[in-house]
Amino acid sequence: MNIKHFFLLAVASVAFAACSQLEGPGGNITPVALKYSTVEAVEKSKAAQNLNEGTFASGESVKVRISNTGAGEWTDYDFTTGDAGAMIAPTPAPYYPAGEQNIDIVAFYPASAGTSFTVAADQTADASYKSSDLMFASVANQAKQAAPVELAFSHRMAKLNVNITAGQGVTSITGVSILNVKPTVSFDQAAGVVGSASGDATSIAMSNNGAAVIPPQTINGGLLSIVTDKGTATYSVESKAFDAGHLYTLNITVNLRAVGSTTEITGWTSEGTVNVYPVEEPLTIFNATADHVGWVITSDGCVYENKAAVDAAGKMAAAMIIHVGAAGSADASGAGYRGLAVAISDIDSKNFGFDYSSSYCLPLHYATWSDAKTDMKGIQNTQVLASHTHNSDGSKLHMAAQSAVSHTPVVAGTSGWFLGSAGQWDIFLTGFCGLTWSGDSTNNGRIEKVDAKYAVTGYPSPMIDEAQYWTSTEKTDDNQTHLQWTLYFSPYESGIAAMANTKITGGKVLPFLAF
Repeated sequence: MNIKHFFLLAVASVAFAACSQLEGPGGNITPVALKYSTVEAVEKSKAAQNLNEGTFASGESVKVRISNTGAGEWTDYDFTTGDAGAMIAPTPAPYYPAGEQNIDIVAFYPASAGTSFTVAADQTADASYKSSDLMFASVANQAKQAAPVELAFSHRMAKLNVNITAGQGVTSITGVSILNVKPTVSFDQAAGVVGSASGDATSIAMSNNGAAVIPPQTINGGLLSIVTDKGTATYSVESKAFDAGHLYTLNITVNLRAVGSTTEITGWTSEGTVNVYPVEEPLTIFNATADHVGWVITSDGCVYENKAAVDAAGKMAAAMIIHVGAAGSADASGAGYRGLAVAISDIDSKNFGFDYSSSYCLPLHYATWSDAKTDMKGIQNTQVLASHTHNSDGSKLHMAAQSAVSHTPVVAGTSGWFLGSAGQWDIFLTGFCGLTWSGDSTNNGRIEKVDAKYAVTGYPSPMIDEAQYWTSTEKTDDNQTHLQWTLYFSPYESGIAAMANTKITGGKVLPFLAF
């Protein structure tokens, strides 16, 4: 940081006597004038990282203190900054002492700084950010001269600039704060020395561009809290010293994996810069596309191309993506799900229910497989079935639905496991497997063998044995005996979509996920 701030203190014909009496107009008098030596513009539309670097904004107040050299008896003057670096002197203006007496000059900003100085807890606006930037300048034993006296300002606080990029799975950054800051220091107005940081540790809200100043201190533990549209990411340091007059720059890419966890910041350079760019993150379900159909979802919601990639990452495979499309295309129960996946493994030998029911459980039921394929409410169907109880004893009836919802592992960011509807099975078999249905005499359906459905992932297919698979779609029956649409598969013949003749015959559950 160490960028010094210069303004010119023009002094001439001053009658600042050793006894601190001022000689008014009438003698050889030249009033003090201050002027910046730089004219760098200050961005005023929003808080910038470089405020108070190179110039003061117009209308700022700077305290100037003058004493006979060595006397330590100070007279204070408030100068006001003007346009183009001009300094507007107060009335009365300061004067040199009569004779050969030299003077000491000190100045500090903000002019309101007392013997104790506290940075603002909210530095999101220009004014609070700039006024927290305590600066000091001094000239000792200054002889009388007509030329301006140059004051070089230096920072007494430490400054942090944080450049944040929204990474994978994160759309926007909504706020950033410095954590565990002791906000107060003592301030010697004559020597410009600040004491050790004190006060209760607090957070400092940074400016819109990610900048703030804090008293020099060592921070151990949480350093930054970055709020994103997906949650808050925390970044920590281990006993990191932030020194007066130094700038510390952090370049951080916040990926979804950092949200809800703490990432340690290491690797500071001698210039006080650190780049926090995470190791390349895997794809997540939040930004999976149709190009990732056939890829594997792991238990932490990441997406890998195949079993080899999952094993290399040391993850647990949970499901395989079978569809990614427009919002709502994966399930019509609500929430706009766009993606559909099936579990890597199925559940063996689950009766659909305990017995028959004299009435339908779901509001919709379908007489033919062609009609059943329009049912896309697997999540809603499963919720109803899993919670349905026997009319007489209150026992749960639908074991297949209960098995689906209790399947593990839980995958964050998804609907949770459910029993796929006929329409979702149709997406799986025709959309993913590329198979074709044909009708038969019972208005059911017939499709090719599907024993190679998982070949792309490297995981074995759960559908290599002859088995009956349950859907969550009900079948219309003249006797209203609460039948269920099921799918039968065999390695030796085509699959058949048909009604289950009894719900108490063991079948398989292949759980689905939506995202």
